[in-house]
Parts: sequence; C-alpha cells; structure tokens
Amino acid sequence: MGEIVIKRDERHRILGLAARGLREEHAAMTSARHFLEAAVVTMTEYLHLHPVYTIGDIVDLTVDRSDPHLDRENDAIMETLLVGLRLLEKAYPDELAVQEAKVEIQV
Repeated sequence: MGEIVIKRDERHRILGLAARGLREEHAAMTSARHFLEAAVVTMTEYLHLHPVYTIGDIVDLTVDRSDPHLDRENDAIMETLLVGLRLLEKAYPDELAVQEAKVEIQV
C-alpha cells in the first residue's frame, strides 16, 4: 500500500510531501507518480522554480518557495496535485492513503 504525507506550514500552504510504496506497479501508484512528475515539471518549466524531487524507496518533494510572488501559482499546482491524489485514494482505498501533517518551521 502506498502512503503519501502532505506537509503544510502554519499558513496552510503545502511545503512538500513524502511518499512511500509508490514503486509498486498498481494503478494508483503509477498514477500518483505521474501526478507528482506533472507538478514538478510544471513548477520547473512554467514557473522556472527548482523544487527538490527525489525518487527512491521514499519519494520526497519539497516545493521551492523562494519567490513569494509565485505563492499563488505554487499553491494552485500543489492543491490540484492534492485533489488528484485524493481522487486516487477514493478510487483505490486499499492501495493508497493520503494524510496531511503540519510542519513547524524553526528559525
């Protein structure tokens, strides 16, 4: 079973996500990987940002929030990604779980 944890900050913005189990070749996992890749490509090619995206046993995506003028665009991409992942979770409840967690930023 795949599990995705969405990381949000105190302003409820998505900062990134961590996923495990996405290497399995089930429909939900393959679709989730495609959704993640689409979000990364959009941030990179359309917004010219540099999200950190690593693939391994744990897939990790950290949103590039370096340009505050692009927060709305980043939010739109990430919230759309989350909606897609939630739809996958609903369609494949035995294959995928999506959770959210608040991340405390330490200065």
